Amino acid sequence: MTDQQAAPLGRRKPRSDTRRNHRRLLQAVGELAREAPDRLTMQAVASRAEIGPATAYRYYSSVDDVLAAYVLSVVEQLRDFSLASAAQGRPLFDALVDKWVDLLAEHGPALVQLRSRRGYLERLHDGNEIIVALRDAWSEPVRGLLDDIGVPDGMLEHALFLSNMIFDPREIQDLLRETGLSRREVIARLTEAYCGALRGWVRAG
Repeated sequence: MTDQQAAPLGRRKPRSDTRRNHRRLLQAVGELAREAPDRLTMQAVASRAEIGPATAYRYYSSVDDVLAAYVLSVVEQLRDFSLASAAQGRPLFDALVDKWVDLLAEHGPALVQLRSRRGYLERLHDGNEIIVALRDAWSEPVRGLLDDIGVPDGMLEHALFLSNMIFDPREIQDLLRETGLSRREVIARLTEAYCGALRGWVRAG
């Protein structure tokens, strides 16, 4: 092998290290969010990932940045599920909600750590990665639900705004922990509440 052939391999190695370190940091922030959310710091995340703090800061400038990357990775799982599903209409919506609750069971403690001062629509219009991925996950299922309950497709963006409120991770976890409702009951009641909100939104307009 010549030096010219070996050089590209040498350049690829840092990219492999980068991917590995990213995975470690995301795994670490997810674990710490579940185990010790009050002690979630960049130093703690780096230590759990077995990466030096200086190295961790080369990838993320703050623990909120690591959390945002973690949340994005979870939302992308939901988006990929939605786009790959063969279901349509109301069954697709029901399947997506079910998948969302499954993801919250595994990743919820990390998802509720992030809070924004800006609203859903402002972040959507600004192209926020997490919100855009959420839109891509929910758009087709919500469009199918609108058709199923006889609500105009033209209110899709408002419907997505309402879905962001009603299927908020923090509130779903609160219902599951504090009410004694089963997982299936929580999903059924939130879905009915969402359908009612959609119909009410149209009537008010």
